[in-house]
Amino acid sequence: MYGADLGIANPSALQPAVTTLALGMSQPASPMPTTAPYLSVFWDQWIRYFVTRDPNYNSLAVDPQNPGSLQARISQLTGLQDVNKTDLSAFNAKGGKILMAHGMADALVSTRSTEQYYQRLQATMGVSTVANFVRFYEIPGYGHALSTVFNASWDSLTTLENWVENGVVPPAQIVADTAGVPGRTRPLCQYPTFPRYNGSGDVNGAANFTCARQ
Repeated sequence: MYGADLGIANPSALQPAVTTLALGMSQPASPMPTTAPYLSVFWDQWIRYFVTRDPNYNSLAVDPQNPGSLQARISQLTGLQDVNKTDLSAFNAKGGKILMAHGMADALVSTRSTEQYYQRLQATMGVSTVANFVRFYEIPGYGHALSTVFNASWDSLTTLENWVENGVVPPAQIVADTAGVPGRTRPLCQYPTFPRYNGSGDVNGAANFTCARQ
């Protein structure tokens, strides 16, 4: 959770949503309060409605590392829910394109999971093939769908339309902050690069950053 704002007091209108999607306002309990950490609420609903199919089940009684009699059901659901296909040949053959972006301050889904999927995609289809139809960006400061630190905004739809319909490969792009420091910009860097400050110039301007590996 390093870098996530995690409910720190902030006057932004986005803060209540950020708090909800992070640590919430209450500790986990049974029954689970809706103001508990989002991951706890998600776990509670998954255990009650997917795993046990018992709305009165106490989800806190389940040890995720040793679920006992629930192991078989969890394994069954994993086979259905955790399928991440890495052979997208049919999609690619039809001219499909993918823009993936993941906030590096996401408190719910680790960027490592997306990195691993992207790497598996490359391993299955080949680096050059994946480069023909996928772009993966990581955005420092951005959280799960929104952030009060760096709330990223960029015209991804136009970029995708131009790539699919006009054959225009995504150019170097700029992502803008709409909440933390409104108007602040950064280059949108393809993984595994990140926006590194050049050492001089306005720290709020994308022109003074370079996409670098380290």
